[in-house]
Amino acid sequence: MADKALSEMIAAFAAGCMDKENYMQFKDYMDEGGNLPKGELGELQNIISMIPVILDLERPDPSIKDLVAKKLIGMKEEIKTKILEGKKKTTAAATKLSRSSISSPKNKTISFIDKKASTTTSAFQFGDEEPQNPLQAKQNKIKEPIQEQKTPAMESKKIESPEKITGPQSIIAPPQLINQSTGEHLKPTAREKTSSGLMGLIALLLSMVLLSILAYFTFTSIKSLTGTVDDLTTQVNALKSQISTSNNFISNYTSLIEFFNYKDILVTGLSSSDTAEKGSAQILLSFGQKEGLIQFKNVKPLQPNQGYQIWVQSKGQSYSLGVYQPSGSEYLKISSFPFLPKENIESYFVTIESKEGSPTPSTVIYLSSAAGGKRVK
Repeated sequence: MADKALSEMIAAFAAGCMDKENYMQFKDYMDEGGNLPKGELGELQNIISMIPVILDLERPDPSIKDLVAKKLIGMKEEIKTKILEGKKKTTAAATKLSRSSISSPKNKTISFIDKKASTTTSAFQFGDEEPQNPLQAKQNKIKEPIQEQKTPAMESKKIESPEKITGPQSIIAPPQLINQSTGEHLKPTAREKTSSGLMGLIALLLSMVLLSILAYFTFTSIKSLTGTVDDLTTQVNALKSQISTSNNFISNYTSLIEFFNYKDILVTGLSSSDTAEKGSAQILLSFGQKEGLIQFKNVKPLQPNQGYQIWVQSKGQSYSLGVYQPSGSEYLKISSFPFLPKENIESYFVTIESKEGSPTPSTVIYLSSAAGGKRVK
């Protein structure tokens, strides 16, 4: 694509007035990997965004305001009448709807509840029996006399009736072993002791497993919360960085917006005579307000004790406009405005001097431009 056509498309895209055909052509060009001139789109967008600031505010004629006010005053009574009629129609429709939809279901509900309540109270009665405690029934059953039982091995012995139970006892008695020949109680064997010890060991192992599971879930939840906190901290730091960048942008371009409110603004571009050097500068001067701005782009870095000093030349004599140490492409306010008329200024140039400044320029000129420039406003 030709450079001229590409520049026209970039300007139309930045201004928002590109038609569909050119937009599709521009989109296809970008999708195929086409290159754009470096910085041109951004500069156009910055300049176009300042158009509302540059334009003068147009106010309507006072006679038009008076004419509109008279018409509104004349229609005041008519507007009030229409509003009142609309409110009356809305209120009447809402009242009719509420009466027709709410009155009938209310009577049906009351009659159903009364009928249900009357049938329930007449049919339900409590019995005479009171509930009996299962433990008390068991005790009453135990109090009955136990009959004597005889066996061939124990004919001379009798089973005595149990003693009177005075308090609650265990329903299930522990198992007891009895010798059939002598009738004596047998002591627990080693197998029973081993089984009880095994049950205790199993209970201990289960407790340890449960504690391990609880510790694992606690550790994983704490680790997850720690990761969430770290992510939130990273997001907060990123937001702080964005806010700081936005504040720097606003503070940088506030002076530029205020400066463009002035009249008689002259813009002069400075570049290097060496084609390999990509550095450039732009000077904006308002001779009416005696103020100016300077912007450096792609300049080479300096030593801590060095700075860029701007000069104007008039009738073979050089005058300093101050020493600057730019850190980016921001606009810097010119500290020393030239007291010469703009018609007497022959050229502008930039030299590398010490940060304290020099009374005379050095022999090596870094950036330069002829006088004149472009008048913006």
